[in-house]
Amino acid sequence: MHARAVPHLLRFTPASPSARSRLLRDCHYHNTALSTRRYLSSTRHVLRSESTAAGTTAPTSSDPGPSSLAGTAPFHLACVLLHTHDPPSAYPSRSSSRVWRLLTLRARQWGGTVNFAWSPALRAHPAYTGLGEDEADRRLGRERYVASVFSAAHRCGRLEIPEVSLETLDEVDARLRELVLGSVASGDPEKHEAGPGSVTALDRRLHLYVCTHGARDCRCGEGGGAVARALRDELAKRGMGEKDVVLGEVAHVGGHKYAANVLAYPYGDWFGMVQDFDVPHVLDEILAQHARVQDEFDASRTWPSPHKLPPPCPPFWRGRMGLEKAEQLALI
Repeated sequence: MHARAVPHLLRFTPASPSARSRLLRDCHYHNTALSTRRYLSSTRHVLRSESTAAGTTAPTSSDPGPSSLAGTAPFHLACVLLHTHDPPSAYPSRSSSRVWRLLTLRARQWGGTVNFAWSPALRAHPAYTGLGEDEADRRLGRERYVASVFSAAHRCGRLEIPEVSLETLDEVDARLRELVLGSVASGDPEKHEAGPGSVTALDRRLHLYVCTHGARDCRCGEGGGAVARALRDELAKRGMGEKDVVLGEVAHVGGHKYAANVLAYPYGDWFGMVQDFDVPHVLDEILAQHARVQDEFDASRTWPSPHKLPPPCPPFWRGRMGLEKAEQLALI
């Protein structure tokens, strides 16, 4: 079992006037009756109050409220990440991979998303040949990947598939369908049969993935790259390595306008519009949540309901795995 990270105390460091954080510019703290730390957008709150006082139309129940990003994360019950040798900055704008395309089509039937990811902490398949760019590899079915799986059925950690290929596609699809739709979830949450197309024991570390797919959109390449570097530096400053947090990069996740996009698993929280100087504050919140959830899991062998777990860093929060848009908005 990996040691859990102990978060730093939340602190705010003023940014330069020309580069103020979304967190510092638009938000302030407000203590709720439940003593839960929440953020409110000062600008939106003032405008809404003035609008109501002036007798104009009041906000409706569909109004996303304080956070304009909540509800923008796509609904998914699982995230499958195919490990690569190279970071997304080296990926082509669009993949030619047959394995990725066929698995994506199948995953849609059980609520899964499939993407490519890179991290020094994630092993690539020894027979990995690329993202299907080579026509001969595609024709001969040589593509091979190791895959990470995060699912709503197992929010306490990452599962790994030793091989995803055209040969194992049927078995992988069947196992993931079974896992995601819950029939496997009734067993021991930390034990799974290993083998091609199967899943291995849970990796309970925190996983952070930043979209840095510059060939798809320059905002992801520039903004995402800066945030990935800032996260790497901040983790090193705190003395946190791969045993605590896996930091990786992913290909296109949707929502270029929200760059930089940061995905936090195993809980499946998505964050957008993060900038490099926001990283210490965002990381504080994510680490605090991870420590709380893992402690609760150790004590009760159950994880908190995604419908009740407060979103970390609400100004940046786009949504959470397993929640529909209305359910995401209800948490803000």
